[in-house]
Amino acid sequence: MFNQLVTTMNMYDDKVTMGEGHLIDGSRINTIKEYQTVLEVGPAVKAKGDIKPGDVVFINPKRFTTMEHQHGLANEDNVQKDNMHINFNIPHYPVYDREDGSCREVLLISDNDIFFVAEGEEFEEKPFFVGQGKKHIIIP
Repeated sequence: MFNQLVTTMNMYDDKVTMGEGHLIDGSRINTIKEYQTVLEVGPAVKAKGDIKPGDVVFINPKRFTTMEHQHGLANEDNVQKDNMHINFNIPHYPVYDREDGSCREVLLISDNDIFFVAEGEEFEEKPFFVGQGKKHIIIP
């Protein structure tokens, strides 16, 4: 754990909607967000902008990807179809640190898995959305 970080495991939920119930990006529901808040830092973490608890970091998912081949049926020309799927296996663990005894999931990542540290403050997400016929731009 010398060069590793413990971060939150914030996920996209199904409440990412705007306007008349249109989903912003339906493929992201129940997936881990690309950016997480640092909870703890190991003593040998490289100084990528002096990472400290409370910083927001953007995770590089490349090391956690696995390719999976799902072979389909052959078509009329007897050509075998191959569907490639990318899966992400990021190590996550339950931590029982809440006052009521409940747990939360956290990510355990290496300092090499970080693209960069975000500078600024956290803000409530208000994503950009363009509806049919009407254009809406939401600026936080």
